[in-house]
Amino acid sequence: MITSEVTPETLEEWKRISGLHRFKLSPNRKKGIEVDDYFRNKYTYQRFDSPRFKNVVEHNIVENEHSRRKLPKRMKPDIHTYRVGDVLVGIDTVSGEFCVECEDIEKVIPVYDDLFVYRGLDEDDLKNYVLVAEYVKLTQG
Repeated sequence: MITSEVTPETLEEWKRISGLHRFKLSPNRKKGIEVDDYFRNKYTYQRFDSPRFKNVVEHNIVENEHSRRKLPKRMKPDIHTYRVGDVLVGIDTVSGEFCVECEDIEKVIPVYDDLFVYRGLDEDDLKNYVLVAEYVKLTQG
């Protein structure tokens, strides 16, 4: 998870890492229902039935071009929301996109990174040097 200011040096490092690894990676992105199952089997959670949080997660997906492209044509997100302590997690079982929120960012990072790595990357993601570099750093670093 990116939690610090992105500098020109950061961009160059992402490009370097992506250039070294991009063509060694194969698409391995899991389906949304698989991400949701993984989360429910790994974490001790409570259902978090908040229409407001569900709307935030859905809005983040449909308003972000990269996330929106993960939705099959004419399908809306199907958001499942959870709470792990004070960390809120929303997972779209259609696209596999997810949102992790908490006032304490340090609590968000391990959950976000875990879901990001588990979900994997698809062909479109492999063209994005930021996603590739972050994935490589988390899986090979």
